[in-house]
Amino acid sequence: MSVLARLALAAPLVLCACHGADYLSFTGDDRKVLCSASYDDMSQEAPWGLIEDEIQQAADARRIVMFHAHKPGVTVSIGAIERMLSLADKYGLDYVEFKDLVPGNKRAGIALAFDDNDVEGWLDIRDLLQEHHAQVTFFVCRYALLDDDEHHGIDLLASDGHDIEPHTVNHLHAHEYVKQHGIDQYMTDEVLPSLQVLTDAGYPPTSFAYPFGERSDELDTEILKHVDRVRTTPGECPW
Repeated sequence: MSVLARLALAAPLVLCACHGADYLSFTGDDRKVLCSASYDDMSQEAPWGLIEDEIQQAADARRIVMFHAHKPGVTVSIGAIERMLSLADKYGLDYVEFKDLVPGNKRAGIALAFDDNDVEGWLDIRDLLQEHHAQVTFFVCRYALLDDDEHHGIDLLASDGHDIEPHTVNHLHAHEYVKQHGIDQYMTDEVLPSLQVLTDAGYPPTSFAYPFGERSDELDTEILKHVDRVRTTPGECPW
C-alpha cells in the first residue's frame, strides 16, 4: 500500500476537527452521502481513543456511527475486529446494515462494513460476528471475477443476515478515471455493472461505496439515480 493510500486511511479520524460533530454518523435524516472511517490497524495506526469517543457520542446522541475495514488478518487484525465489536456491545449499540439507513431510523447504532473481495477472510470471521450478534455490510468489488467457491461464500454471508452491496467493478480511482474518460464512462464501466451483477445474483443494491472514498457532487448525482445512498471516507466527506 502506498504512503498516500495509508494517509488517506489514517487521516479521517486524525483530522476530524474540520468536520461537523456527526460527520461519521447517520442521524435518521435524508442525508444521501454518508461518511465512514477505516479502522484497519495493520496498514495504519488505528486511533482507538477517537474511535471510542465517536462510539460513545453515537450512544449518547442516538445516532448510527459508521466504520469499515478490509481484509481480516491482512489490513485489519482479528483483535481490532474483536475490539470494535466489544466497544459496540459496551455502549449498547444496535448493529445496523447499510440497507437499513433510511430516514426516520434514529437510534443508537453502529454500521460496520468490510470492503473489497476478501471472501475467504470474511468467512473466517463468521463465528466472531455471530458471537456478537453483529450484522454487517460487505461492499464487494470484482464480483464477476470471483470463483464459484467465493460466490458461494458471499451467499453464506448473506444467509447469516449480512448486507451485500456494490463497490465498483475493478476498484479504480474515480477521480483519475473520470478525468480521462468522463463520468458517463465511469458509470458505464465501473458503477452500473457492479449494481447489475449483484442484482442478478439476488442482491439488489441500496448503497454504493466509493473505492478510496473518491467522490464528487457530480458522481453523487449520477449514482444516486440508481441507489439510495453513497458512502465515502472522511477525506472527501462533505459534512
